[in-house]
Amino acid sequence: MNKKTSKRSFKCLAATLAFSALLPLAAQSKDDPTPVTLDASFKASEQANRLFRVAEGKALKDVKKVAVPLFSVEFVIADAQRAETSGFAAGGRASSTLAYTLKGVDEADFQAITTTLYERFLADLKSAGIEVVPYEQVAALPSFKKLAAGGVPSPIKSDSVITVAPPGMPIYGFNKVQTGGTGSGSALFGALSQMGAGFGAIGAVMDTVTLQQELGAVVIEVQMKVNFVQLTNNNKGFLGRMASSASVDSKVQPSVGSATFSVMSATRGTLTLTQPLALDAAAFSDVRKKESSTGEKAGLVAVAVLGALIGGGNSSTRDDMEAVADPAKYRDIVGTGLGTVTQMFVQRLRAGE
Repeated sequence: MNKKTSKRSFKCLAATLAFSALLPLAAQSKDDPTPVTLDASFKASEQANRLFRVAEGKALKDVKKVAVPLFSVEFVIADAQRAETSGFAAGGRASSTLAYTLKGVDEADFQAITTTLYERFLADLKSAGIEVVPYEQVAALPSFKKLAAGGVPSPIKSDSVITVAPPGMPIYGFNKVQTGGTGSGSALFGALSQMGAGFGAIGAVMDTVTLQQELGAVVIEVQMKVNFVQLTNNNKGFLGRMASSASVDSKVQPSVGSATFSVMSATRGTLTLTQPLALDAAAFSDVRKKESSTGEKAGLVAVAVLGALIGGGNSSTRDDMEAVADPAKYRDIVGTGLGTVTQMFVQRLRAGE
């Protein structure tokens, strides 16, 4: 394959990745996979093959030297789910919204978890006999400076998530595109709203190709996501919408919601966590109802009155809850869960498959 053909092939690959990176978000919102419990019986060595989906396995073969220029963790801090009925089986439509906010931990805790996790990941790679190029050497290259210029500094904050990277490491490419969605309710909207940014990430893929060639090492880019509550819409499907009432169930429990390891060698491969890892609920010390302000209470009353006047029997409810984390336990439990995922990746990398 000559250079011109190779470059054209990488452009086609990058365009495909721009869409494939966004589509899983929409799929997850429709059919969330069943979590796997991470407990004392869980053995990373036995689960590594089962819990990762590999796209282009050749990228994992004979990896001797790597660089990790991108490593980010997205922490969900607010999530909500809405359930509703069609109104055919009763006098009117019914809707129910359940919203949760994470309390007790903040950006400093997320940063500590991510920094420790990154250092442990590099140590695990070295222990597996893989040479790791120092980040300072990577950051000095023109191709990385171009990637950094198109990225954003850590952390990236929104009302629903905080995404952090190790100190001084920018977040670029698809990692930047995929940040900002909540855990359950708006994945599809987030994917569509950031479609333009997805096309912008195509250039980052090409720059990563150049970076890999300049380094003479395999480039690994990591993106992981931590949720704190699982929300279930009990009115999904035809029969659910035909019910006379609407409801949302919740389970407060930390989980590694997703993990993606992009591997760029002579070709590009991706390892994706196929099922969330449910972690120990002891990370939380309390679950409580959020105190509403006077203005919020008045607004809810006004909405209820208006619905009664014009809705023909329509009803709507909303509950705002707070999940209060124990900071020390949260850092330990979430850090261990994320570390288990990176360990499974290193095992796959060492096995070359």
